[in-house]
Amino acid sequence: MQEKKIKLYSLTTCSYCAAIKKMLESLEVAHEFVDADLLDGEAQQNLLDELRSINPQCSFPTILIGEKVITGYKIQEIKETIGIRTEVDLLYEQLQKINEPKGYYFNQDKERTFDLLRGLLTNKDRYGYMSCPCRLASGNRETDRDIICPCAYRKPDVKEFGACYCALYVSEEWNSKKIPQQPVPERRSTGN
Repeated sequence: MQEKKIKLYSLTTCSYCAAIKKMLESLEVAHEFVDADLLDGEAQQNLLDELRSINPQCSFPTILIGEKVITGYKIQEIKETIGIRTEVDLLYEQLQKINEPKGYYFNQDKERTFDLLRGLLTNKDRYGYMSCPCRLASGNRETDRDIICPCAYRKPDVKEFGACYCALYVSEEWNSKKIPQQPVPERRSTGN
């Protein structure tokens, strides 16, 4: 499945580094990592020199996949570079095919979009339905009917603001920044 050498430069105190390690382990991806803060003296300096040669900012996490350098917490970009497809990738493709012909597009910030899609899948596992990841679900399908994605508020939100409440679904104008990308107010009554 995987042929590219993967090396993660990390810190033991970095939650993003830990999340990337956990993802690679859960997907059974062979990789090496080095925690810079566990090295001393010359070993640490050598590692920082090595890191600076691929990432002049010397920031964590930095991951080297083959010849490609990815800095920061970019789970989707890492998966795509490695060539791994998961349930969230399939959901993305399925929902894209259904919604784009209706004029609803995914937010072009792929990391945000995939985080939101993972939230939908988490809610599906918890409740049996994909409730909005940005709202608290009750666990009662009937009570939550209005927030099952796409929620009942998507159409008016995208029409008025160019994006739904969580900015998973947006208009073409919103993605191209032809309209302001502003927070969308909550339309759902607090009584739900």
